[in-house]
Amino acid sequence: MLTITLLLIGGILAGILASVTGMASLVSYPILLATGLSPIVANVTNTAGLIFSGLGSSISSRRELKFSFKDLIWILPTAIFGSLSGCILLLTFPNKVFEKVVPFMILGAAIFFVFQPLLKKASTGNAQEVRVKKSLFNLIAIFLIGTYGGYFGAASGVFMLLVFSLTEGMSLLAANALKNVTMGITNLVATIVFIFFGHINWLFGLTMGAGFMIGGYIGPAIARKLPKTFLRWLIIIGAFILAGYMFKIAYL
Repeated sequence: MLTITLLLIGGILAGILASVTGMASLVSYPILLATGLSPIVANVTNTAGLIFSGLGSSISSRRELKFSFKDLIWILPTAIFGSLSGCILLLTFPNKVFEKVVPFMILGAAIFFVFQPLLKKASTGNAQEVRVKKSLFNLIAIFLIGTYGGYFGAASGVFMLLVFSLTEGMSLLAANALKNVTMGITNLVATIVFIFFGHINWLFGLTMGAGFMIGGYIGPAIARKLPKTFLRWLIIIGAFILAGYMFKIAYL
């Protein structure tokens, strides 16, 4: 019962982090490892649970998403194809290589968010009609992040948020909402693959998933009340902490 309670409470906190900063794994992955799951089982179980975070946050972010549905027509197939590719890689090769590289990728994302105001004109609104360009860069980036998400998962939301936040004039809240939908769908696709070929711990995944959905629904409401600069620095600090944690796992 203690383990179930820990998974539920941890899922709520992780769901909030997922929907606000894209860093659910800062909480959920260590908790799953602490229950005694192996890294690979914790990884796929975490992916399964994150479906519910995406669902909760997507429902709660309807106002930010009202101008993004046309973008999702090309974003989702690109990310899904990447996620499927990542699942195939995970089932074929061990993820030790990614474990060594991930801390530096997350660190790079954190540094980007530090200098983000210098790289693009900030938006003053919470939701506006701004379209994500269907550029070659965005197509490749979304595909690669989808691949990474299907293969390893941790901090994939941070990288997707990074890409969407590059869109000129798009608010951080709107980029975050678009990220939540995209990652929710890619996690669903990856989970379907893992049902047949992976080793999901369904008791832990569904328990944490219930918490994920609650936290995912609460998160966007919290984000709307946070000052834009505070939200950006929350993402930055969280990314630095997650980079340090992943470095510890990979090298210490």
